[in-house]
Order: sequence, then structure tokens, then C-alpha cells
Amino acid sequence: MKIVLRRWNLALGLLLATLLAACTTQLAPLYDKAILDGITVANREAMTLFASAANGLAKESYAARADHYNQLIGNLDALEIQAKARPVPKTKNIVAVNTWLEKRGLPAVVDDEVPSATAIGKISATLKKMRDTDHKQGVSATEVQAFRNQVAIYMDQAITYESFLER
Repeated sequence: MKIVLRRWNLALGLLLATLLAACTTQLAPLYDKAILDGITVANREAMTLFASAANGLAKESYAARADHYNQLIGNLDALEIQAKARPVPKTKNIVAVNTWLEKRGLPAVVDDEVPSATAIGKISATLKKMRDTDHKQGVSATEVQAFRNQVAIYMDQAITYESFLER
């Protein structure tokens, strides 16, 4: 009888361990390689734009840059939509995830908000402001650096979050 009880307990323990190992809690949207690849390409294009504009931009030469601005902004807006389209799971563990994100300087997940989508939206808004300023009056070297720094912060947030999802 003792041997049967031990085997029963062992079998029950293995079954329980298997069930617990199979249970995973999804705390964030699923990883999408296309989004991370898109952010990486947009980052390269944005930094190339900032490098070419480092000495400032004259209003008179805006027409030569208009298509570049529009293509970059359009790509970012499309990436934002893609990132927002992924469902965010609703779990009690989201508090733990938010604590982890905040410790790393990333925005918390709130009401189905995807941090990378928010960051991508802010990158797009920053580039729209730069484009509009460039068109209206040109952009000084100091302004270019300020726009670049703001975009770099948001790019870092988007890339970090999407890279985290890859795990």
C-alpha cells in the first residue's frame, strides 16, 4: 500500500509540475519582428536626416527635404498602427510588469496602451513639428539638436520595449 501511495503522490506531483510549467501568463503584446525591424529602419533614416541637418536648415531648401520628411513620418504612423493593433492581455500581473518597466525608465502599460506605440507616435509628432518649423522658417543647428535628442529618447524606448518582447 505504501508503494502505491508513493507512486500516486509522485505521479500527482509530476502532473502538477507539468501543468504549472505549461501555464504561462502573457503580460505584454506578442513580439512582432516586422515592428522591431521597422523601428530600426526608421531610426536609421531619422538619424541620417539629423546628421544631414546638423548645421541647420534654410527655409529656402525645404522642398528638397519634404518628401523625406513625409516618407519617414508616414512609415512611423504605419508602425504605430501596427504596434497598437496587437492586443494587450488583461492580467493581475500587469502591476509587476509596470513596476519593472518604470524601474528601467519605460512608460507603464495603461489601459491597453503599448509603450512602443506611444513612443513611435511621439517620434512622429516630433518629426512633424520639425517638418512644419523647417517649412515655415527653417531650423537652426540648436533646434536640430533638440529635435534629435527628443527623437533619440523615444527611439530608445520603442526599441527597448520591442526588444524586450522578443524574449
